Amino acid sequence: MNREDIIRMAREAGFADGVVDVVGFEGFANFAALVAAHERERIIAANAPEIEKVNEYIKALENSIATVIRAREEK
Repeated sequence: MNREDIIRMAREAGFADGVVDVVGFEGFANFAALVAAHERERIIAANAPEIEKVNEYIKALENSIATVIRAREEK
């Protein structure tokens, strides 16, 4: 995240020209939520390949467990 991103998010949260004026707690809460959302999106995008690998591994484990359970039930 760079300076322009922070200024843009501050404006979206209700700060006048990115400068803190009297916006109260709600303005700060909105700004914090925007920053957090931006960081979540950035982290997810940066880690998408690894997340996909983990999801594939979990699905394979679930399939293996289901196979073992079905085999036990057939006995």
